[in-house]
Amino acid sequence: MVVPFGQAICSVLTREVDLILLDCGFEAGFGLQLLQDFKSRFPGIPVIFVTAQSSEDIVTRAFKSGARDYFQKPLPVFAVRDLIMKLIGAKRKTAEPRDISNAGQQNQTAQGHLCQIGRFQPAVMKVVCYIESNFSKMISLEDMAGLANMSKFHFSRLFNREVGMSPVRYLKYVRIQRAKDLLKRADLSVFAVALKVGFEDVSNFNKNFKNFEGCTPSQFRSRLHLSPHSTGSELGEI
Repeated sequence: MVVPFGQAICSVLTREVDLILLDCGFEAGFGLQLLQDFKSRFPGIPVIFVTAQSSEDIVTRAFKSGARDYFQKPLPVFAVRDLIMKLIGAKRKTAEPRDISNAGQQNQTAQGHLCQIGRFQPAVMKVVCYIESNFSKMISLEDMAGLANMSKFHFSRLFNREVGMSPVRYLKYVRIQRAKDLLKRADLSVFAVALKVGFEDVSNFNKNFKNFEGCTPSQFRSRLHLSPHSTGSELGEI
């Protein structure tokens, strides 16, 4: 459904909305204000921010204001469509019974999607799902232990025993797994990817990415570009 800016808030208030595609055209400043309003009122609804303008400042402000993704016009139609289907599909999965085979479980674990397995103790499960849904936000060990209603020491010990790594490391791991997918997009710089997955500066992003993957984000992107399965439309210069 398409509605003008002036009716956007009322439209969401009166309907069940799965996703918002916020197209602000050349009015990036107004669009950012509306984005902040959306996220303050409806934090659980993902917002895709679209604008005809482009600058590092707009990208930074959009992600910090809570945008799930950012696109500049003209839109990469297929990429936008795929993202929308992915977000809606993920929302539907959370409402369905989870029945994952061992092979499927291993794949989900490797990609940082443990919330879809649901085989941990409830306190750990709650934090795992929170991390996977909010990895782009600032999340401290204190925040995670608070969600589990446990002390930091006992929570860290339980989480490490259940998941196989510390909660802080799992947060970083999820961010890096999401970053690997985003690095395939030609319209996102390494800096934009870093912001989108929760790192506030490229240096910290590079350090953590190399720690998990053995190479920098730029090197990872270059390897994808050289892959025979990659195309020029999927990747580009940083």
